[in-house]
Amino acid sequence: MELDLDIRRAWLYTLEALQKQGHSIHQVSLPTTQIALSAYYIIAPAEASSNLAKFDGVRYGQHITHSFNSGNVLYATTRGECLGEEVQRRILLGAYSLSASAIDNYFLQAQRIRRLVQQDFNDVFVLRNPLLSENLNTPKFDGVDVLIFPTAPSKPPKLADIINRSSVDTYSDDVLTVPASLAGLPAISVPVQNGNTKSSEIMGSRDGVVGMQVVAQYGNDEMVFHVAQILERTCGAFQSPLDYHR
Repeated sequence: MELDLDIRRAWLYTLEALQKQGHSIHQVSLPTTQIALSAYYIIAPAEASSNLAKFDGVRYGQHITHSFNSGNVLYATTRGECLGEEVQRRILLGAYSLSASAIDNYFLQAQRIRRLVQQDFNDVFVLRNPLLSENLNTPKFDGVDVLIFPTAPSKPPKLADIINRSSVDTYSDDVLTVPASLAGLPAISVPVQNGNTKSSEIMGSRDGVVGMQVVAQYGNDEMVFHVAQILERTCGAFQSPLDYHR
């Protein structure tokens, strides 16, 4: 994965700003996160398909009264006319990955990858995961308090570009955010300057704004808010008067 030049510049600018304040910067490796996106888009549609099963036009959802389609199946008409294209796509993908013929090769494999992603994060955080036993919860080195990296690999696309993009291209924009979601970790995205633009120059404009996310160990939500506040005050694109410790 290659980062956009402005994204990389903003990332380095953010790390340098934190280092000037006395924070130490350490490079870490999360090898399994490279396949986290594929696992996420198997697990998430499977959960969506299961949760949306109740929208059948009887218990939940709009009831379609005219003639049935698809072999006179009530929910087929209801879902076909009341759910959007992306929702239908995820239901179909999730239903397939949970089917008897595919669950071993898709859903169960994705769950295994999910555990490996969680272990990658546990290996780099100094704080131990409170949900794991001691023998599975020892960092390989001293560890870090938080991870800071871009929210997306590229700048936000324009509306015209989104219309012409395929669903796969849209999903790939989530490559940097899904690992934390897959591992169940607290995370937040903070708009920061790209390093070349002053905060006063981008008020009312988003050209110089880059999303930078902060990820911490499970249960360490307060640390996420604390670091986000530091980023806002140090290199935030929009200076905020919010105080997370009030």
